[in-house]
Amino acid sequence: MATPTITKPDTKNEAPQQELTGLRARINGSHNPGLYLGVGVGAASGYLTGEPLLLTVAGTTTIAASWAALGMLPGPWRWLPGQGEPWEWLCRSSSRSYRRKVRRMRSRLAQDHTHSPAVGSNGLLVPVVGIADGWRQRDDRATLVRQATVEAHRVRCAALRKAWAQALPDWNSGWWRRYTPTEMALRAGPLAAIPASGFVELPWWGRLTVLTVSTGWGAQVWHRPAPASLDTAGPEGIDWYVARWAEWIACERGPLPASKLASIDLDGDKLTAIIISTTAKPALGVDQDSISIAFGVPPRAVNVYRPDDMAASRAKLTVRLKPLTKRVGDDLPDVWQEYNPYEGSELYGVEETDTGRKFTILLPRKGTPVTAVQPRTIAQALDMPGEEAVSRLHLRALDSRRIEVNEMSSNPLQDGVPLDLDALVMDADGYVTVGLDIYGRPVRWRLMIPNTGKSGLSGAPGMSAVHSFASGTTGAGKTSLEEALLIAQAVNGFVSWVADGKGGVGYASWVDDLDWLVKSPLGFALMAQGASGVGRHRFAVQMRMQWRDADGDLETGRSFFVPGEPFAPMSATFDEFNEMAKEGSRDKNATAVLKGVSHLGRQTRAAGIGARAHVQLPNLDAIGSNADANAVRDMLQSGNIALFRTARADVDTMSLGSRTPEFRLEAIPETFPNGSGTGGLCYVADGAAQYTQSRVMYHHNAAKVFRTLPRTTLTDGEADAAGIAYLRRDEYRHMDASEEEAFLTDLLNSSKKSSGAVVIDMKPTAPAAVETADVEDDDLDELVPPTRSQLVWHAVDGGARRNKQIAEVTDLKPANVANATARLERLGKLAQINRDWHTAELLDA
Repeated sequence: MATPTITKPDTKNEAPQQELTGLRARINGSHNPGLYLGVGVGAASGYLTGEPLLLTVAGTTTIAASWAALGMLPGPWRWLPGQGEPWEWLCRSSSRSYRRKVRRMRSRLAQDHTHSPAVGSNGLLVPVVGIADGWRQRDDRATLVRQATVEAHRVRCAALRKAWAQALPDWNSGWWRRYTPTEMALRAGPLAAIPASGFVELPWWGRLTVLTVSTGWGAQVWHRPAPASLDTAGPEGIDWYVARWAEWIACERGPLPASKLASIDLDGDKLTAIIISTTAKPALGVDQDSISIAFGVPPRAVNVYRPDDMAASRAKLTVRLKPLTKRVGDDLPDVWQEYNPYEGSELYGVEETDTGRKFTILLPRKGTPVTAVQPRTIAQALDMPGEEAVSRLHLRALDSRRIEVNEMSSNPLQDGVPLDLDALVMDADGYVTVGLDIYGRPVRWRLMIPNTGKSGLSGAPGMSAVHSFASGTTGAGKTSLEEALLIAQAVNGFVSWVADGKGGVGYASWVDDLDWLVKSPLGFALMAQGASGVGRHRFAVQMRMQWRDADGDLETGRSFFVPGEPFAPMSATFDEFNEMAKEGSRDKNATAVLKGVSHLGRQTRAAGIGARAHVQLPNLDAIGSNADANAVRDMLQSGNIALFRTARADVDTMSLGSRTPEFRLEAIPETFPNGSGTGGLCYVADGAAQYTQSRVMYHHNAAKVFRTLPRTTLTDGEADAAGIAYLRRDEYRHMDASEEEAFLTDLLNSSKKSSGAVVIDMKPTAPAAVETADVEDDDLDELVPPTRSQLVWHAVDGGARRNKQIAEVTDLKPANVANATARLERLGKLAQINRDWHTAELLDA
């Protein structure tokens, strides 16, 4: 039922009516039903006795109690008497006495206070000066009196208002609030107290006083003033909102100091604006309740959100100004229609599930894409209770216009997902199931990609490896995911290599089970080089192997990989990869690690060798900006992606390119509502830009399960191609990171000395009689300085990507750099990819 409102006549085009005074005002005030009700209640207390008086007192007490109970709950019964506020009653009742004071003041000011001259004994005029004559004869006396009176009234009103606020703090004007018991006792109490006075013996003047009090009480309660309403019809309404924003929000101690409202549009019962933050605080930092207090509207009428294409210093604000007709618990479609944050959208299909509510939002054909919908906006529009209301909403795009929203009061993943070996068996498309998502569906992780129409001699389909990427903080669950994948690889006959950036602590129980485990930066580099060597060996063998196409014809020279013919698929995991390969690292092996993984990602997918990288810093730009770093970034974006306990601000700077999540991802908390940890809870990409909250399988002793499965290793030829570090891996398997680093260093040095290779120099020596003067390279540069093209090419080869960076490195003018890069691009020496320059061919001397 809608809340009744008081309709006010349009008085803009009418002449102002003259205020009634005197007897005419008394007669006009008598047309008040409350006056007659008060007279009846007072008369009943004076003339009724016995049982009629008892019944009257009981009836009025019941009515007063019901009235007070209804007044303390907002609802459609707001037509009951007592809608006005006590402060409004006070102002209205004291206006007549104030006007009388003003009239008396004016009459006193108009009097002539000068003294008539007195005549002395000698017949001359004697001036008579009293104590206050100097004050009364001042020319500006009237102005000073008015100022003093105004200040006195201001102080008195401020003190009275403060007293009311401290005694009854909930007496604020508004149709959605609950009245306090004290307030309703003052309004409904006399209805029970006045009839009860009939049981007391009072003289005639006492009965007359009771009758007078009851008459005045009834007239004032019934003739309640209407709640203050805002003028939203024109520019005055906009100015009011701007002033309130400056007073409550943009003040020095407000939630968003020095902020502004721009592009304000006041359309009927809806206010839309852009919040602009002029400080370091984001515009989205202002909360719903602050705006609700500032504008005098309920919190559910306020929506604050920021689209992905809007800067952090701005946010969109929409405020519904019309009275609330739907309360919490009513139909969601009706509430959505009333506080619709996306113009033209529709909410339908509300149904109850085991974990909460589920509904669908249909967006308009034009104007709002599915990527603009945010969980926070939906929670504000539907006034969902609780501080974690946003984290309970999970959005899934059904098509270009429909979004499924699931409100889950309890996360179905909080009980964990047990390990299932049957689910880890790879299907025909190369997928394994590593967990469950928030909707109860299996979470699939791709290990291999089939090559359609190509198969081996045994009929097994050709497949290529898949690279993977996971990001998250310590304890978020990256190791749980890796353990599940290692078991899946063992189930499907993969060779598993792991490079542990935590010095071996992360995989301490796996030392004796993995085919190869390294812990040092040098081990990282050797593992990447060893995987590349295995790939080159496999390519050399596959070039001489036969295969069958889709028509069954026999072909020679495989350009694809067939599991088991004759090699097993392989995966190399690099944990804490960003620490081992980040740009500017002090470790001398960082460049070798990056270069090895870059080659591994670009060359070995067709050899059945995949790479998997785990990082803590959720920013791939930390690994550098050269060609190898770009290749690694492209590699990590091409396959599986998992984001553990990651905030949206981090996702925006993660350099995921086209795989950047479409919807705003809420940060994963450290614990579930039931107190259990959220380890293993993550967002998994579905192959595009849709990320779904999921939880990976977990076993308390995954290494024990891994030991029960067959252990796959390399062939002899592959082991020789992997290098001496792989062949002697059992000798340093139980060493720590520093010991392993020293062992591998000595191993490499000794292998170089004992290689037994004879180096034959085929270049003829110069005649001994000819003596050549030693010339320094710097001297040669001074004699024949390098050209601009050479300077630019070497700068790009060193990592400079934009013309501005090249100009800073070469000390050339930007115009000269632009001409040189254009010339080198025409010659095929440079290539521009996404506005970045890269070397394409070696520069001729």
